[in-house]
Amino acid sequence: MTAPVIALDGPSGSGKGTLAGLLANRLGWNLLDSGAIYRLLAHGAGKHGIDLADEARLVELAARLDVQFIPGQPGQEQITLLDGEDVTRAIRTEQAGAGASKVAALPAVRAA
Repeated sequence: MTAPVIALDGPSGSGKGTLAGLLANRLGWNLLDSGAIYRLLAHGAGKHGIDLADEARLVELAARLDVQFIPGQPGQEQITLLDGEDVTRAIRTEQAGAGASKVAALPAVRAA
């Protein structure tokens, strides 16, 4: 079975996540915020002392990240947990965005 997918693209800070959340709520769909996954990986790398250019170690980390997305109530953002810790706000910082850009540029990380 296939699921319907809508992809939003645009520059950082343009409101893609806000729009995606509103659209998912309106349609009653689940939301997979792929940008959050790269932000989580960069955040997790920092917690584990992994350099953001170390592609092999980032791939290993990606394979074992304990991530949970908890849907928010209508009009509220989803909660993002990393290893049981609420990192919803931490992964939305400018620093997290810069880290996400670095790890997302690595081909093996994108494949993982």
